[in-house]
Amino acid sequence: MNRKALYITLFGLTVALLALPAVQQYAKLFTFRPLNGVTVEQEQPRLTFKSFMDGSFQSQEDRYLSEHVGFREPLVRCYNQLCWSLFRSTQNKTIYINDDNYIFTDFTVKHHYGQSVYDFGDSSEAVIQKMQASAVMLYQLQTLLKEYGVSFFVCLAPGKDLVCEEHVPKVKGFDRPSGVWAISYFPPVFDSLGINYLDFSDYCLQIKDTVSYPLYLKSSSHWSHQTAAYMADTLFHYMEHLGGFNMHDLRYSEPYLAPTRDPDADLECVMNLLWPIETDQNYYVDVSLDDDTAAIQPRWLCIGDSYYWEWHYGLPLDQLFSTHHFWYYNNTVFSDPLHSNVNEVDLLRELLSSDVVMLLYAPSNLYNLNRRFLTNALCAFYYEDGTLESTVEKIKQDIRNTPEWIADIERQAAEKGQPVDQVLEENARYALMDTPAAYFDEFKEARVPSCRNSRVAKVLSELQDPVREDYRRQIVGNEDWLNLIREKARQGGITLDEAIEKDIDWMLANPN
Repeated sequence: MNRKALYITLFGLTVALLALPAVQQYAKLFTFRPLNGVTVEQEQPRLTFKSFMDGSFQSQEDRYLSEHVGFREPLVRCYNQLCWSLFRSTQNKTIYINDDNYIFTDFTVKHHYGQSVYDFGDSSEAVIQKMQASAVMLYQLQTLLKEYGVSFFVCLAPGKDLVCEEHVPKVKGFDRPSGVWAISYFPPVFDSLGINYLDFSDYCLQIKDTVSYPLYLKSSSHWSHQTAAYMADTLFHYMEHLGGFNMHDLRYSEPYLAPTRDPDADLECVMNLLWPIETDQNYYVDVSLDDDTAAIQPRWLCIGDSYYWEWHYGLPLDQLFSTHHFWYYNNTVFSDPLHSNVNEVDLLRELLSSDVVMLLYAPSNLYNLNRRFLTNALCAFYYEDGTLESTVEKIKQDIRNTPEWIADIERQAAEKGQPVDQVLEENARYALMDTPAAYFDEFKEARVPSCRNSRVAKVLSELQDPVREDYRRQIVGNEDWLNLIREKARQGGITLDEAIEKDIDWMLANPN
């Protein structure tokens, strides 16, 4: 090949390499494995004279192109792999890796160095006050639910930084002193108040040097599949002890090697490498149930964090429980055909229709154990809707009468682009739910007051009516019927639960 032909060939290849990403971006010639992790979708900006002149179009277009350029997925993985293979570094700023390839999240490392407390308050003392208030509400709700035959307890999940303390990377830069550890604070308080709890954190520390399987995998932020499966046996026996009933016992296969399953490599996945760091296989056990014909299937409500998912993926929960609803951080609802968010749920009905209610949180999440669940639950039991609404109105008036407070509300409204009255309402309800003891004497002591919402008796009566329950099961099991009631609820501006009860009321009144 002469020199001219060589230059033409090289030029052609250069143009092709430059053009290929654009072709891929718009033609989508190839499909690649998506990158793992949370990304904020960037909308393509609209070019205007103003946006061009002030530079906002250029910066937005740059962000858009960086997220949508052709071949982005393999290019990112290649770059990440080079950084890892050559420099032992990761481009994900939310994880830390030590020399023996143990991976930790940033908030887990922060917890290890006593810094988590500052995410929930300005000082250990301020956070202790919040945790003490949560403990008082735990005692109240536990005692209250027991009156109605519902078992309630707290499950303290372990933490990777506690169980694998010797593998936590050495990190500098924390400029505040070590604060209180919630995992150390709560157990003595629970003991003093008689609060039911199961401490898997302490148990894992006791057995970590004696078990033959890893309590945590290097690549995961949660306990291993085997750990979660074996701990479940203790969990369900504890439920039996509290509830006085008999559940199926778990049966385990021999451990076997298999490709890594979700969520066992969740931290390695967000590194977005080309190939696994060490191995793509881990040990697993299959879990089945005994054939005890006398065993019952209780109704389980779990409110908690992502430590639940290993049980969800690895256990036959549908055979163990008649219902098992999971409220992720008391927000998103899973395994419930009726609801997807806790704001849609009739909380009083959900609690009274459960056999077991459990709070599940890892050490780094215990500082905010309440997450409004305890406050909302106790308010639902104690007060009529009118009492809560009048209290909210009083708080709103207090805000208006406090110049600094109302000025802050107006600032928030301007930043959000929302009406001042809407932000005022949100802040008043937040104040009530965040510090209920400031407005209701019932929340100030570890005792259960006699006041009751009149709906408690009504809901109990409905739940104990076998005809109503049969209708409810028919509705839930019929998707077309359920969708019709959803539309009625939307048109009527009521919750789905309320619409279902209205339909049942009509059928009871018109049996033919």
